[in-house]
Amino acid sequence: MSLSKRASSSPSPTAKKRVVIQSKLKKNLSIDGAEYKESFRFNCGNDVPVYEVSTVHALNQIIGYAKFNNQSYGNVYYRGERKLHESIKPSLFRDCKTIEKASDRLAIIIKAVTKDPKMQNELKLNPGREADKHRIEGLLQHYGIPTRFIDVVDNHWIALWMGLHQLEKPRKLNQYYHYSKRSIPLVEFAKGTPVSDELLFQYILLIAVPFAERNSCSGIKKSTDYLEVDLRQALPSIFLRPHAQHGLVIRRIVHTDTDGSSPDAYDIAPAVIGIIKIRIDKAREWLGDGGLLTQDNLFPPPAYDHGYDLLLSRSDLFEETDCTIARFV
Repeated sequence: MSLSKRASSSPSPTAKKRVVIQSKLKKNLSIDGAEYKESFRFNCGNDVPVYEVSTVHALNQIIGYAKFNNQSYGNVYYRGERKLHESIKPSLFRDCKTIEKASDRLAIIIKAVTKDPKMQNELKLNPGREADKHRIEGLLQHYGIPTRFIDVVDNHWIALWMGLHQLEKPRKLNQYYHYSKRSIPLVEFAKGTPVSDELLFQYILLIAVPFAERNSCSGIKKSTDYLEVDLRQALPSIFLRPHAQHGLVIRRIVHTDTDGSSPDAYDIAPAVIGIIKIRIDKAREWLGDGGLLTQDNLFPPPAYDHGYDLLLSRSDLFEETDCTIARFV
């Protein structure tokens, strides 16, 4: 083959890269046990279909449909919810109008953890490495400190559990949290009183995140607009909770030249491709009472989660910001 022919077969340097977009659930899916109910519109303008599923087979199939149709785009993760929200903003920005003060507070905590010799040793930190900041922020998110991340999972059993349980803060132990299992209010049914969807149902958000354009170390992946951290790879297993929960965290990468300083720039709602709606009595039946799906396993106490115990013992790292690690009983 001549040199000229080899050159002509090479791609042009000006050729455009093919853009692959996310694939939402369609409104006319034919899946036994899955029924299209409505279209839910987020504040960002993203309109997605809501399907009620009544069998485990329908649940598995509709998730499989979402994954298969996004095989060229990215990963589909899950987020369990008790009710639907008009936006999916990180906890750090839910009560503020601009991001500067909240971001500064988070930076103080990350710096304190990074410089602490004990944390450096346990997290195997390499001072100055950008990836370690993402690892620390993901760690803080999973243990209750407000960050720029959103929690997701890649196991829909865990997402079901999160939607089925309600986080409570007992009055007498006001610094502790507990998850209680929800149940349908049968008394209201007996009275013939209309029962709201919020009391009858739970939801799983299907969130599509583009494949990484750059892979960092420690389970950190970046695309143009998203950063994800697989906490099972990013954190040693002494931090047991994220390993028990199949935990990942994701966030939008904010481009200050176009996105500005509004908390809306961190909204994950544009990544939602569909919503699954499940009656909570069905979810209770499907999950059962196995030990793997209990608060004791998914939120292991510090006697077993040694990383949790370490964080609780180092409250001094958070004193300057008045933040605390969430405590569960």
